[in-house]
Amino acid sequence: MDKETDVTIVSTNLNKNILTKYPNYHVIDNNFNMEDLCKYTHVIFYNNLNNLSEKKVKEIFTFLKNNHIKFINITNNMEFTLLTAYLIIYDRSNILIEGPTLEVLKNTKLIKRIGLNLPFMVDLSLLLKDYNLLDKIYLDKEELRGVLWP
Repeated sequence: MDKETDVTIVSTNLNKNILTKYPNYHVIDNNFNMEDLCKYTHVIFYNNLNNLSEKKVKEIFTFLKNNHIKFINITNNMEFTLLTAYLIIYDRSNILIEGPTLEVLKNTKLIKRIGLNLPFMVDLSLLLKDYNLLDKIYLDKEELRGVLWP
């Protein structure tokens, strides 16, 4: 994982003990601003982005990437998994699966078995792909709309 610059960790029952696995990362508190983030080379968000809009989270992640700050977003919001390149899914304290985000999300049976839902666009794309209506997974609603209704 160290090669990756942006990672999402998801679990239905993850506790703060997970933070000890990443001692080089600074845990960002809820009252942060962008300038605070520049103080560190490695940061962790622990369920503190869930109340932000997807647009704001994208803005934060873009800022981090542009400033070469490695980050881990620990969340239970599956939609946010699409904003990072690498995904780790835990069940309790065990890693069930990890890898490039879209590759991990293709393991629908495993994800659903532990009580998680796929991000909406991935779920819809996979269902339409099963009916041979799509040939790939779409992450952007407008792009999918253009393919379905040209």
